[in-house]
Amino acid sequence: MRSRSLRLRLILIFGLGTLLLSSLLGTLTFFGVRDVLISQQQQTDLQQSYVNAALIRNTIYTAPLTLDSEVNSIEQSANSTLILRIAGQWQTLSPLVPTVDISAAAMRAANQGHVSTETRTILSDLDYVVGIPMPAIQTQVFEVWQLNGLEHNLRVLLLVIGSAALFTTILGASVGTWVSRRTLRPLVVVSDAAARIAGGDFATRLPTTHAGSEVEQLTESFNTMVNQLVTKLERDARFASDVSHELRSPLTALAMSASIIEQHRDELAPAAQQSLSLLSAEIAVFQGLIEDLIELSRSDAGANSPSLEIISIVELTRQAVRSVARRQGAPEPSVEADPRLDTARVLVDRRRFERIIANLMDNAQHYAGGVTAIRLVPRDAHVEINVDDAGPGIAPADLEHVFERFYRGRAAHDRSVVRGTGLGLALVREHVRSLDGEIRATTSPEGGARFQIDLPLVEVPS
Repeated sequence: MRSRSLRLRLILIFGLGTLLLSSLLGTLTFFGVRDVLISQQQQTDLQQSYVNAALIRNTIYTAPLTLDSEVNSIEQSANSTLILRIAGQWQTLSPLVPTVDISAAAMRAANQGHVSTETRTILSDLDYVVGIPMPAIQTQVFEVWQLNGLEHNLRVLLLVIGSAALFTTILGASVGTWVSRRTLRPLVVVSDAAARIAGGDFATRLPTTHAGSEVEQLTESFNTMVNQLVTKLERDARFASDVSHELRSPLTALAMSASIIEQHRDELAPAAQQSLSLLSAEIAVFQGLIEDLIELSRSDAGANSPSLEIISIVELTRQAVRSVARRQGAPEPSVEADPRLDTARVLVDRRRFERIIANLMDNAQHYAGGVTAIRLVPRDAHVEINVDDAGPGIAPADLEHVFERFYRGRAAHDRSVVRGTGLGLALVREHVRSLDGEIRATTSPEGGARFQIDLPLVEVPS
């Protein structure tokens, strides 16, 4: 499972944190306002119940026969329901409110001459019941107030709070996005700089900023690390170059001596002839190693300035393959080019390109039975050159390392199998990169190794 990026996690933290906080505050606000509204409504209803009870008492005293009309008038004006208990008999004008719904506690309080209030819920209806006893006329007045009128206001309040929570969540996520970008900007800069350095741009440094002590410390540490790395690489390259040049002259003398002895091979004993052959072979390998080291040192130092020219990639590839095959004394492998590349041009150094093809073909000739085919395929604004060999392929564990210097795979410890220096493919990669290209190793559909070279195409005015 792929882990989420740090930026996404920061945005989620801000968004979810804002949602949680706004939901909590919204919930507390809703229930707090609800309790206040209900309490205020109950106070108003209680005061009105006292007034209504006084009206009923006066009606019973002065005009008892008009009690029903008075009760009806009160119910219509107050929007409530009155239940009377006169001399132990229940009386109500509304059949929707059964007298049995008056709780035993309210009846007991009325019998004891106490005013009672209670809130009840019947079938999702919220009612407020006020009981007022009037012992002087043997009457108990129970008035039922419906608090459902508050529900509409509460629903509106809930909608407002929910909208506010959604808005604050979006706002929190937006703030999180801004904060994450600002916070992670130094890391993005470091990542880009590290990528450029990994690509060979050792002049890259982080700009000095005043964004905070932590960022300044990171910048200083990073630049110090790069400076030390560059110093070490330069020291190693200089050492390799110095050693190579120091060994070049005595090695040349040794090769000339071996060549002179080779002219008198017939005068040597068989054992001496075999030793001479081994010596000549080792000198040739050593000379190749020295030349490769010198060329890599020049490449690292930027001393090899390319001589660029615009040329047909198909024709250049055919010429390079033909030249290498003639030198190897081997059959010329086929060069298969997509017809769309007939007019394709590249900006390259001819010598470096030929060296790329030569190293790949020599590598295949020595270790993989030779090159089977070279195929050129267009890829958008690039040309892909596939060099396939007849070998068993490259082990998956070695694919990522074949272009490293002195890397010769798992068989490197067997001198009878591997006699290369491990620098040929490293040189190929350096030459390809100097042409603004890329190279990678993979497996050919036929089972052997495939080296893919990507070079940018150039537009040629017609």
